[in-house]
Amino acid sequence: MLKISVIIICYNRRGELKECISSVLKQTKYPDEIIVVDNNSTDGTETLFTNEEFSPSSLIKYFKLEKNMGVAGGRNYGIKKASGDILVFIDDDALLKPEDALRKIADKFEKGPDTGILAFKIVDYDTKIIQGFPHIDKSLDPNKEFETSYFLGGATAVRKEVFKKCGPYPEDYFYSFEELDLGFRAIDKGYRIFYFPEVFVWHRRSPKGRMSDDKKWINTYRNRLAVSYKYLKNRHLFIIAFIWFIKILKESRSLVTPFRGFFAFISLKKRLKRQPISNASIEKLKTLKGRIWY
Repeated sequence: MLKISVIIICYNRRGELKECISSVLKQTKYPDEIIVVDNNSTDGTETLFTNEEFSPSSLIKYFKLEKNMGVAGGRNYGIKKASGDILVFIDDDALLKPEDALRKIADKFEKGPDTGILAFKIVDYDTKIIQGFPHIDKSLDPNKEFETSYFLGGATAVRKEVFKKCGPYPEDYFYSFEELDLGFRAIDKGYRIFYFPEVFVWHRRSPKGRMSDDKKWINTYRNRLAVSYKYLKNRHLFIIAFIWFIKILKESRSLVTPFRGFFAFISLKKRLKRQPISNASIEKLKTLKGRIWY
């Protein structure tokens, strides 16, 4: 039987985190461990694990970092501490459903040795609208499984060997497109990514602990260029740079923001290593209608 580690990174969402952990503890199949990585919260999150119901134990392991390492850094810390064969990542403002979710996840990985990553269905807690649907064709049935090429990291399960063979999340990104970066590498190593709606999360989308819109769009443009530079061909990079400049300009409603994102990429580029994925992997991305351009 595959061992399962649930990894939750948190930042200043004490109340939401408590409900998130409780949803995991309601599972009919307990995980082998729940790892909570605290990105240096200042709202008293640590008291949940010192004088309340989630006292550290062999099941619940709490780690408070000395600084906010971002989404990628926080997840990488949890990966290093995890002992499971399957790593289930849940955002701190999400609730894991249904109550046999972990059993379904284990069964799916058991049946598919080339299954590397599962993307769960994400449902907005208030509006009940599907979020982050991992396919360009939004008319697809959100209740049916399909193979895809990307996922959202806050509602996913990853075979631990994927990180061993492909490497960790890129910590230079801090936030945004770290999943696409890993997805390209996983596909290039022969792993498959599936949208797996049998497992879903209620996402409460807490406004707490989020970066400003301006910083978000700068990171988004910088990191989209970084992924393209590392794994795609130069012709892809030039076209993507143009497409995403227009997109960030429109979304941010600022001429300055996309330029700041571009120059942030130029600064980051010095630390990046080009490792283009194979032509076969690019063809697979095209077949899956994956995120080459968008």
